[in-house]
Amino acid sequence: MNRFAWSLITIAALAVPPLAEAACTYPPEVTIPDGNSASEADMQAANAAVREYMAQVEAYLACMDDEEKALGDTITDEQKKVHTARHNAAVDALNAVAARYNEQVRLHKAKKP
Repeated sequence: MNRFAWSLITIAALAVPPLAEAACTYPPEVTIPDGNSASEADMQAANAAVREYMAQVEAYLACMDDEEKALGDTITDEQKKVHTARHNAAVDALNAVAARYNEQVRLHKAKKP
């Protein structure tokens, strides 16, 4: 994940007033091999890792939504803003990972005869 996305997630996470028990955990960064030098097996493993990462981010987003819903009418405007910032940062990070992976797939396919 790029540093900008991690920075957004970190800032948003630190700014969060405790919503519930802060049970939502952002998944670890995905390592994507260099498409110019990666083997087919490396790229297949990266595909599986990206798919798992995507599922984990979706679970993270659902968890955050559940935390927000649990607050009900007691949620403050600040908590709503923080939720939106965390949500958007996670989606941006997910898109960045997908873009990086897709670029490496293009490079990998381009090297094939």
